[in-house]
Amino acid sequence: MSDSFRTPAERREVADDAPAPPAGDRGGSDRNRGGEDDGRGLLRRPGDWSVAAHTISNMKAVQLAGILERRLRHAVVPRLPIDFDERYDRRVPDDPSIAPAPIRANLDRLRASLSEAERADAREAAKEAADGRYTFLDRTIAFGDRIDWEREEIDEQPIFWRLKLASFEGFERLVLGWESTTGLDEVRSRLEAEAFDWDASSPIGEAAYLRRSWTPHSVSLRILHWARYIAWCDGDDGTEVPDRLVRMTYRNALFLANHVEHEIGGNHLIENAAALIAAGVLFRDHDTGWVRTGRELLKRAGNEQFLADGGHFERSPMYHVTVLRRYATATDLLSAVGHPTTAVGTVAEHAMGFLSSLAEPSGEIPLLNDSVRGEAIRARSCLAYCRACSLTPTVRSRHHPAGSGYRTLTAGDGTLLFDVGDVGPPHLPAHSHNDQLGVLLWVDGRQVLADTGVYDYGANPRRQYARSAAAHNTAQYDGIEPIPTAGSYMLGKRTSVAVEADEGDRIAASHARRSLGGPSYEHRRSVATRGASGSSASGGAPGSGGATPSGWRIVDRVTGDPDATYTVRYHFHPGVEVRGEPVARAEAATDAEPDPDGELRSGTDGLDIRADGDRLASIRFPGTERVRLAESPYFPRYGRERLRPMIAVTKPAGDEVRTILSIDPEEG
Repeated sequence: MSDSFRTPAERREVADDAPAPPAGDRGGSDRNRGGEDDGRGLLRRPGDWSVAAHTISNMKAVQLAGILERRLRHAVVPRLPIDFDERYDRRVPDDPSIAPAPIRANLDRLRASLSEAERADAREAAKEAADGRYTFLDRTIAFGDRIDWEREEIDEQPIFWRLKLASFEGFERLVLGWESTTGLDEVRSRLEAEAFDWDASSPIGEAAYLRRSWTPHSVSLRILHWARYIAWCDGDDGTEVPDRLVRMTYRNALFLANHVEHEIGGNHLIENAAALIAAGVLFRDHDTGWVRTGRELLKRAGNEQFLADGGHFERSPMYHVTVLRRYATATDLLSAVGHPTTAVGTVAEHAMGFLSSLAEPSGEIPLLNDSVRGEAIRARSCLAYCRACSLTPTVRSRHHPAGSGYRTLTAGDGTLLFDVGDVGPPHLPAHSHNDQLGVLLWVDGRQVLADTGVYDYGANPRRQYARSAAAHNTAQYDGIEPIPTAGSYMLGKRTSVAVEADEGDRIAASHARRSLGGPSYEHRRSVATRGASGSSASGGAPGSGGATPSGWRIVDRVTGDPDATYTVRYHFHPGVEVRGEPVARAEAATDAEPDPDGELRSGTDGLDIRADGDRLASIRFPGTERVRLAESPYFPRYGRERLRPMIAVTKPAGDEVRTILSIDPEEG
């Protein structure tokens, strides 16, 4: 990733070697894989130990106990003269009975809810998996006829790559791509052979098994994918259900029931619960207790993980879609086998309401916090699936102080989203970014101001940048992070956002960083619609349209050391072009900023924002003569980077930066 788009202060903030998460944190590794640090990086940047200490101090007792237990298992289990793999095998019934009808009916609902593009992608991915070609994080390994699980090339990827490989996504892609097994015997036999080979070569209890093929998150996904595949096969006359895969699914569920990820929680716990329910429904002729366990986990997660507005507490739209999909699946399966669904279904309906108000006009999710496209199903497809499972969205107020903090202000054909919420839960900072008081913008159904997304979860400079204030449409004081970050997932001492005004057409909020031994400052931002009355900040869908206001006024003030400066940045979508009058080199050159390349005049008419040759809006900065136009990275999918326009305005601390966004051509 090029540093050309960063100021010198920003470049200093991105260390060459970013540290790894503490032991037991998600994505951590016993070995250095795919650019992830080996842990010694914690010593390489000042302040990283403090960030680690804050992260650990906020963790719950069950998390710390779980990390300790995992480390003990890794140290002890492989050395014991006990065949744990064989012990699990003995607990599998000789001839396990299956009842696949509810899972098959649920699969049909899910498949029918997907767009044709999603189904075509699923078919392509299934064929590639059958050919031994796997692409995750935009990185491909071609194995050929057999997956070599010890291949060094796997360990050269981020650990997330191996975990996705071990989840056997190809099975789910196959059943989502085609209604019937007809004509797919070769694809099926190859995928089954890959799974059987893995089963023979990946025993429970091998070295680092809980970080490799037997990571409970991967186990959960395997169970869901295999259960759907078994039900799909059973639904076709003349298609033999593979007995070995049935036994493997049962054994994986036995393992998962003993390794529920209480120590991680979050979306992992919800995946565990959904997998146990699916396995319990598939094997409901056996007295497993898995359905009851999964339902209780989802009830508890519903109380602990969902906010007052229905949003998931990790504040990632991608993970919100993921967990909502699991709640819908669980509700449908529980209903099919006569179990109570009220508690689980209510959570799903509130989460549906939140997603319906947050989804973009295109049916996609905004890339807030750790979010990318193409990982979860589309927001529109997820909502259709929920409705197919007899769920109805319940929209709750976005203005509740215990909500996610997303407000929208509508003007004409445009909608601006203003983030006045805190970052994710203190005990689970994994997917949180320094996006406090950030904004996003859609005009006429097109995104204008966009968030950054995430490249991967490795402890590397891209990860540090994606989580930084510099990557978001907000203000940054003197190149400092409001909340220090380290490794892949750690966060230091937190700031809190205070909403000072919420008046429908005007919202004002602030957050402050207070430090005894370091810089302290306060950032205040207000956003208001401009023009005639009739705006709405009620939380309608981005781009859903209001009526008459012609744009928005954003006012930033950052106070701190009078000798310091702060920078307000606006990152545009890659499909947008920003045009303005360049500042002449001779006029702009100074000792402080000798290179004027990229400087534009703010002017009274502002800068044009165009897409496909059409003018969408303009942006200007009253009281600011010059702005810097550069490029910044955009990570729309795992492993993919694009450049897009970015405007930066730097002012002394205490001064205001005023931004006028207009969608009325006559206003300029």
